[in-house]
Amino acid sequence: MDEYTIKIKALTPIWTGNANRKCETLRETGIIGSLRWWYEALIRGLGGYACDPTIDGRCSLDQKRFKEALKNGKSQQKALSEQICPACQLFGCTGWARKFVLHILDKDGKVKVGCAKENEELIFKFISLKGISTEEWSLLNLTLHFIAEYGAIGGKTVFKPSDENGREDKHHHSDFGLIEIIESKLSILPKEDLENYVKSSLQYHMNRESPKWVSIKNFWCVKGKYLARQDSNNSTFNKVLGRKEPKNQARGLSNSNDTISKWLAGSQRESKKIFSFKTFPRTFGFINPDIQIDFDTIKARLKEAWKEENGWKFLKGEEALDLLYEKYWRGQSGA
Repeated sequence: MDEYTIKIKALTPIWTGNANRKCETLRETGIIGSLRWWYEALIRGLGGYACDPTIDGRCSLDQKRFKEALKNGKSQQKALSEQICPACQLFGCTGWARKFVLHILDKDGKVKVGCAKENEELIFKFISLKGISTEEWSLLNLTLHFIAEYGAIGGKTVFKPSDENGREDKHHHSDFGLIEIIESKLSILPKEDLENYVKSSLQYHMNRESPKWVSIKNFWCVKGKYLARQDSNNSTFNKVLGRKEPKNQARGLSNSNDTISKWLAGSQRESKKIFSFKTFPRTFGFINPDIQIDFDTIKARLKEAWKEENGWKFLKGEEALDLLYEKYWRGQSGA
C-alpha cells in the first residue's frame, strides 16, 4: 500500500458538520467530498469528463461487464474507463469503492481530535487501498494546491464577510476553509500529461451529461480583494450578485427578470456562484456560458463594486492554473 502525506496550515477554521449541523470534529468524509468537487472541476478544466455524483445518470460500475472485460484481456484502466469517469475511478461510485482512505492527523502525527482551528497545522495522510496511478496522485496533489492558492475546502465557505461595525466577527460572517500547503510528498506531472490522461477516456462518455459550468475553464479569481456588507444600506457582495443592497431587502433581486443574477445569487436549494473571504482576501466564482454569463460579465460587475481595476487582477481559471504550475516548478527548482 502506498501512502503519502500533505502538511497543511488552516489559515481559517475548517468546517465539516455532522448530522446535527455541528462541527465537533474534522470529518474525513467532509474533506473528501470537497476534494472530489474540486477534482471533478479540474478534470473538466483539463478537457476530460467527470460525472455529477449527485444526480441520475451518474457513473456506476457493472461488475459483470467489468470482469468480462478483464477476462478478455483488457487492462483494468481500460475496463474502468469504458464505464466510469476518472473522478469515480479514484473517489468511487456504485459498484466501485474509493481507492484510498484519508486520515487527518495533528502536527505531531496523532489522530486529529476536534475541529481545525485558525493557524493550526494538520497532516492529510492518504493511504491507497488499490492501485492508484501516478496521474491520479498528481491530480489529487494539484487539486489541493489549487484549493490552497485560489479556493476553499469544507463547509460554510458560502458565508459573506461584513465590514459593519459590531458585526464583523459574527459566526455567519466568518471565513472558513482557507488553507496553505506547507509540504507535500506528492509530485505534480506536467499539464500536458494530465490533459492526455483525462482525455484518454473521453471517447466512452461523449453522450453523457455533465455540469459544464463546474470546470476550471469557467473558474475566475481575484486575490487580495473581498466583497462584503459595508452598512445596512450598502453591500458590494449583493451588488455583484444582483441582489438589492439594503439589508431588509437583501433576499430580493434588483431585477427579478435578470437570469444572470438569478443564477449567480442561487437559492435555498442551490448555492450562489461567488465566494469571498476577508481574513486572507480572495474572491472567486464561476461563469456559465450556457446562459450568456462570461468573464466580461463578471469583471464588469466587480468593477462596479470595486471601481476600476486598480490594485487587483482578474484571473481566468486557465490563467490561474498556469500560474500555479509556474509557482510549483519554481519551488521544485529552488528558484
